[in-house]
Amino acid sequence: MRTFLLFPLFVALLFLSGCGGNTGLPDDMPRLFQVNITIKQEGVALEGATVTLEAKTPSKYGTASGTTDASGVVKPRTYGHNGVPAGEYVVKVDKITVEGAREVALYEGETPTLVGGTRFRVVDARFTGASSDLTITVADKGATNETFDVGAAVRISLGNITE
Repeated sequence: MRTFLLFPLFVALLFLSGCGGNTGLPDDMPRLFQVNITIKQEGVALEGATVTLEAKTPSKYGTASGTTDASGVVKPRTYGHNGVPAGEYVVKVDKITVEGAREVALYEGETPTLVGGTRFRVVDARFTGASSDLTITVADKGATNETFDVGAAVRISLGNITE
């Protein structure tokens, strides 16, 4: 009788031992490591900048990105997962602002969109493309922390937002 009662407990333990091991990552994704990057512009935290890491050696999971918070800090994600695979990366930083726009919602309850303004890039183009001279090496242990200053703000017109 005792054996009969222990069998369901044994099966439950076997089932539970298999749970929790799946991190939700694709089987072929390499291990991800925490990366904290602080972006400054003329020494001041740059909020709302898009930061993209592109592996110097292209690979399936060689791109990570995120947006800086009010402290200028970004914690890049790889395909929606926290962290970045170990390796060397080019760091691209971009921020676009809109001036003179107004919010318009066509229907009640609809999320408004911006119309009628002009878009401006405020980060020097030398940091926004693949030729960026910013680089980072993500170590295969612990967290990687880096701070970059993208220099003086620029004002490059990217055109008007049409209505």
